[in-house]
Amino acid sequence: MEKLRIGDKVIWRGSWGKDAPQVAEVEAIELNENGMKCGQPFEEIEWYLVQDGRNFVVSLTNGHWAYGYQISRPVKY
Repeated sequence: MEKLRIGDKVIWRGSWGKDAPQVAEVEAIELNENGMKCGQPFEEIEWYLVQDGRNFVVSLTNGHWAYGYQISRPVKY
């Protein structure tokens, strides 16, 4: 299984996933269950968990944060 780790580059889409995609770097990963504002920090997490709705939030080095559904893995050539 592939994992998302702090320092990984991701494709981020702002405006709740509606903006044009941009490359950003993951600065922090948190599990925020039940709509809690602050969550449990993680260094890495399985990708399938990240994209499972709004439970995981990532902070990005571009000054933004995102729910899991707003990010995806960058294309590798």
